[in-house]
Amino acid sequence: MEISIRAALAAAWQRVVRAAAVLTLAGAVSGVTLPAAHAARMDNSPGVLSPSVGNRLLELIEMEGEERWREVEAGYSEMIDNGSLSPYERAVLLRQRGRARYELDNLAGAISDWRSTIALAVLPEDDANALRINTGQLLMVADDYRAGINLIEAAIARGVPLNRDLAARLAQAHARVEDHEGGLPYARFAFARAEEEEAGGADRQTYSLLLYYYQQLAMLPDQLALMEAMVTRWPTEKANWTSYASLLAQLGREADAFEVNRIMYLNGMLTSSAELVRLAQYYSWYDYPYGGAVMLERELNAGRVERSTANMQLLANLWRHAREWERAMPVLERVATTSGAGPDFEAYGEALYQAGRFEEAEAIFLQALNRGGLSRPGDIWTYVGNARMEQNDLGGAARAFHRALEWEYSRAGAQGWLEFIASKRAILAAAAELERQITIEDCEIEVERARRQIVVSPDEYDSEGNRILDIPERCEPWFDTNGNRLPDPERI
Repeated sequence: MEISIRAALAAAWQRVVRAAAVLTLAGAVSGVTLPAAHAARMDNSPGVLSPSVGNRLLELIEMEGEERWREVEAGYSEMIDNGSLSPYERAVLLRQRGRARYELDNLAGAISDWRSTIALAVLPEDDANALRINTGQLLMVADDYRAGINLIEAAIARGVPLNRDLAARLAQAHARVEDHEGGLPYARFAFARAEEEEAGGADRQTYSLLLYYYQQLAMLPDQLALMEAMVTRWPTEKANWTSYASLLAQLGREADAFEVNRIMYLNGMLTSSAELVRLAQYYSWYDYPYGGAVMLERELNAGRVERSTANMQLLANLWRHAREWERAMPVLERVATTSGAGPDFEAYGEALYQAGRFEEAEAIFLQALNRGGLSRPGDIWTYVGNARMEQNDLGGAARAFHRALEWEYSRAGAQGWLEFIASKRAILAAAAELERQITIEDCEIEVERARRQIVVSPDEYDSEGNRILDIPERCEPWFDTNGNRLPDPERI
């Protein structure tokens, strides 16, 4: 995000050079003889150059115009090293040599000369401030950001108006030294000026600079407002939408974050497998598993989402949560047989159970228990018991519920089922006894009715002379052929 300073330095330097030329001409009046006392006063006056210095300076400035920078630097160095100079003359020459060194890409030399010039404190305030600005920018280029900040802020404190360019440079420099509190006002200033001055508003670089400060200072509401503006300004840039969704989630606006992700998906911005899987998870989190399952299944079939075990598990879970058991079962079966893991068999068994396929569910639940790795095996034994109950296998169900008693979390439920089984067995036993009594009473009536029948043939008596009665088949367990009640041990 660095802004090039060469153009800015060149523009600022033109004003400095023009001022230097005027001062030189004022002091070096060619062809005029001044009184000795006046010349002495002139040599020692602040802001005035002696004729010898002024004339040589004009020659060197002409050479600057011809870009003969090495000769210029050597000329200024000779004057600085050999001449007897006033503080003002030294300041002017150091400033000019610094310019030559800058043009020769000797930034360290330019910085040294200009800092020495500023330290002499004899230049007019405007010239000194121009040097502070230029030197500050060079210090930033040399990675001495704090020193650069100090010089530019000193110029501003002495009357240099803060403009958009300086604000941006200061914001960038404060960011480099991680002084975010100090840099935020400059970033905001640069952004506001760009919004006012540019026909299309601030550019991406200016937006990014301010956004950086909001991020570093955890100013989430300001960050969100800026991101909303960026999404509006550059609606096709995926990174802005992604950051916007992330901010909404951080601010507790998860539903809005979900909607932003859905918009991105509908506009084709989510293309990677990870992004599409994350969106499917969003559907689950916001209680819309059916939509997530449809989307994920479509992307799996299209090959945009990897058909890994984890992604297939996610699809199966989405169908389960949507209670779409028939659609979940093929996926769950594939996951279980691929992974061989107990929890995957547990999920498959649940789907079979919910679909009413109890015998298959029982078998799969038992496989899950055998494979292990279950977080709550007691619950699976309860499921096995329930599946057996649905098949009217009370004995098998009771055995499963007894196994579920081994875990605290499933004990109460299993005990309830065992009590239910005991109650049901008692009811069935009572019903069977009642049915037996009713049957016996009915048979007694039938036996008595048979006794009253008229004998029509000697064959109705046995060899001992006892009458043989026509006993209904259903009464045979309780009465013999002579109508006598069978003893209890022989009853069923």
